[in-house]
Amino acid sequence: MRISYTELEAKVRGMIKEKRFVHSLGVASVSRMLADRFSLSSSDAAYIAIYHDAYRYSCTESTPDFCRRAGIEVFPEEEAEPMLLHGALAAIHFPGDAEGDVPDYFRTAVRHHTLGHKEMGPYGAVLYIADYIEPGRKHLDDDDRQKILSGERLEDMIITIMDMQDAYFRREGIKSAAVSVELYEYIKAGGTL
Repeated sequence: MRISYTELEAKVRGMIKEKRFVHSLGVASVSRMLADRFSLSSSDAAYIAIYHDAYRYSCTESTPDFCRRAGIEVFPEEEAEPMLLHGALAAIHFPGDAEGDVPDYFRTAVRHHTLGHKEMGPYGAVLYIADYIEPGRKHLDDDDRQKILSGERLEDMIITIMDMQDAYFRREGIKSAAVSVELYEYIKAGGTL
């Protein structure tokens, strides 16, 4: 048994800044919508989503080693920028914060919501998309959101997001994470989540 969504929401509110909490509420709302659309559990999707950024402000230089000791692979980009491991910290702490067992797919979804991963599963895909398009995000307009949501599959939406990110990265001189490129190529080759 684990605490309810309402109890988890209250706990998360005390763990992060108010602006990040409002973002998490938006991600939970979009996650519910996507889960309904793709015949997934909207309650599971919302539970995962409200928690995804719970450790957003907890990463330090020691976080990569902490994650490795917990059995989590740390990617080179995360080693260079430990803040990217906030999803990994959430995956580690999820059972304790939920005060009970959480399915592995809950932990996998929060682990990979930032860079993506070909093994993140459908709930990870929902979270990845919802995190990118939630209404409070100012880098998108309604046309961008509609373009993403017009995808017939979760995988189609992820490709659209990654194409948008890649265009931004190229303008800014940022190199995509290898694990993100691997996800992109996996989907383009017909892989499913």
